[in-house]
Amino acid sequence: MSFPFLPRAVAKRKPTNVSAAKVNTPLGSVPTTSQPNASSKGKEKAPEGPSAEECAFLVSLALSEYALWEDPDLRMKLDEDDGYISTHHLLFHCQVLAPLRKVPQTVLVKHLKTHLAGTLDFRMMVAEPKPWFNRSGEASSQQPGGLGGYEMRLKAPSTSIVVLSKLDWEKRMVYVENVPIQYRNITALVKFLLALLPAHHELPVFSRIQNVYLPPHHQDKPGDLPTFKGFALVTFRREPDAQCVLKSWPWQPDPSEPKLGHASGSTEGEAASDARKFGFRATGKATWEALRVEYLVYRQQLVEEINAFQDSSASKSATIHTTTTASNEPPVTTRMEPSLKVQKQPKVPTDSSQNKVITLSSPYPYGCLLFIKNIHHETNKTTLKVFFGKALANASGGIDYVDFNKGMDTCYLRVSTPPSAQLLSDQFTSNVIVQTNGLDDTGSSILSSKQKDVKPIVVEVVSGRREEMYWQKVPERISRGAVEKAVKLQCKAGAGDKEEDGGERQPGGDNRPKKRRKR
Repeated sequence: MSFPFLPRAVAKRKPTNVSAAKVNTPLGSVPTTSQPNASSKGKEKAPEGPSAEECAFLVSLALSEYALWEDPDLRMKLDEDDGYISTHHLLFHCQVLAPLRKVPQTVLVKHLKTHLAGTLDFRMMVAEPKPWFNRSGEASSQQPGGLGGYEMRLKAPSTSIVVLSKLDWEKRMVYVENVPIQYRNITALVKFLLALLPAHHELPVFSRIQNVYLPPHHQDKPGDLPTFKGFALVTFRREPDAQCVLKSWPWQPDPSEPKLGHASGSTEGEAASDARKFGFRATGKATWEALRVEYLVYRQQLVEEINAFQDSSASKSATIHTTTTASNEPPVTTRMEPSLKVQKQPKVPTDSSQNKVITLSSPYPYGCLLFIKNIHHETNKTTLKVFFGKALANASGGIDYVDFNKGMDTCYLRVSTPPSAQLLSDQFTSNVIVQTNGLDDTGSSILSSKQKDVKPIVVEVVSGRREEMYWQKVPERISRGAVEKAVKLQCKAGAGDKEEDGGERQPGGDNRPKKRRKR
């Protein structure tokens, strides 16, 4: 005879008041779940999404009159199906709505009903029930259908919207620059500009600004939302609003005239104060396009000058190498590459930085910075340090740091002492060396290289204003350590020279070494 197994803890446990309360809970009510404590171990508060106001601003920009005028596909979509458009389609069709794609549609619609109830209509889409299979493998359709999302439409039909021409919209476009840091996103910029404008009771606040265009960077991928870098092209609904911004914050302000920023409230006053602090200014679209063309021409001139300088440096290095090879005897065959042979030759200072003496009070080590060109674009810092370090194997100082960014064919080298910098520069000037691949840490002569259209490595000692500007960007702790290291190595080199001479020189022209006392 067997009895049912009852756990001891369950058998002795008595019902508490909490359990009684749970039993008496009505069937129609849903028990509330306790929220996890943010300070509990392993539990962190989830990051908050966009606020209801931010959602309303972004959707207003996506469905503005300018957006419908500029995007014919969106306008045709709104003309179908009674003017309703799927929320999912709108989120992935409009680039400005990219920050809202991770927000649940239920939460998004709730936010929009809070601020845009007089502008938008909403309706729910119910999807058809999908068949599912039970354990026996038979199809069943008893599973209730899930929500299919939401649709929205403008209460005012698109046919009733006043259509403006391209010239009319361009009069309402304003290019703004030097936007304060705390307003450098689309919704913050919209609220910032609205704070600078006077109040207008007839036009809804969410429709006063129609579009915010962020000029993309040349390295941005197509389809990505450009990063806000402090400037944007803003389109207003009313032309007086655009003129107000242009007059209040001109491109070239007159110092004698005070700013006309609107400051009727605390928020507006704070925005105007921040605008003056950061030098906020605005200009029309025509002026912005003229400045943009001028900048592109100037940038092209700089690129051509840099290319011409690199070509002249490469041809000069090739000429020096040809002259040296023709005048010297054939070198002895060794395992070491010609670029890595260190020759002790007297060096003549070629710039003013070499004449400066490095002391402990120096702001940075003079003559210890090198600019390298024509390295392989697939190389890395480790390979470059080994590549150039072999040329300084017998020198008093080595390479301290390789300032290199991936994908570039140029870099900066920081060496320990000025003689090391000059030695490295002379070594690559007299021997035309190329880097055949990204992992080549030895180098080869340009004559023996099988690759065509490859330029030799050029090493330049940076001096003067360029050297000073570079070290200004380096942390003071690092530059101070570089100075101390250079002074220490120079002191060691001076002591070594005295030991090679057999002791210190006697004053008064007596060059005999000091006699050492025997113990």
